[in-house]
Amino acid sequence: MKAVLDLGHRVIGIEGCKAGIEAFFNENNISYEIEKDENNQCEIYKGIECSVTIYSADVFTFNKSLPSVDYIWDRGGLVAINPSTREQYRDCLLRMMTPDQTRLFLVAINYNDPDFSGPPYVVNDDDVNHLFGSTCSSELVEVRDNTEEYRSREVARQINYIEERLHLIVRKQI
Repeated sequence: MKAVLDLGHRVIGIEGCKAGIEAFFNENNISYEIEKDENNQCEIYKGIECSVTIYSADVFTFNKSLPSVDYIWDRGGLVAINPSTREQYRDCLLRMMTPDQTRLFLVAINYNDPDFSGPPYVVNDDDVNHLFGSTCSSELVEVRDNTEEYRSREVARQINYIEERLHLIVRKQI
């Protein structure tokens, strides 16, 4: 997100973990203020020197009307939620997408380790096609071996191989 801000773009986020929001601002030395949103019963973190707004909210119950969104970056959202709620999460993403305009960059995780059950949960190419194929076009943009990065995390130390697969998803005209 910081790289997008540095290019002069506005960033809007929805994050369920306040610690994650505060870490983003603090790690990137961005001063911020916090406002209350009584309608959505959430807090809004706003950058003071740059155009970043992050809602501390549950994406499943968040109902604020956002401005038109050109790009959505999902790294850690879909792979973190329980697989039984993936379609509900997908529907939340689709509500934010304008057909033929919004680009969703979705980072999926793939590993083959029967002793590790997640999170992060496996989201393979078939899962992406199942979730988005009927309403969106999807293109695999990049595959990256992230085994070493994940092994540094306590929860995933035993994983033998893990890759991140970046998909570009665009909602089709209806």
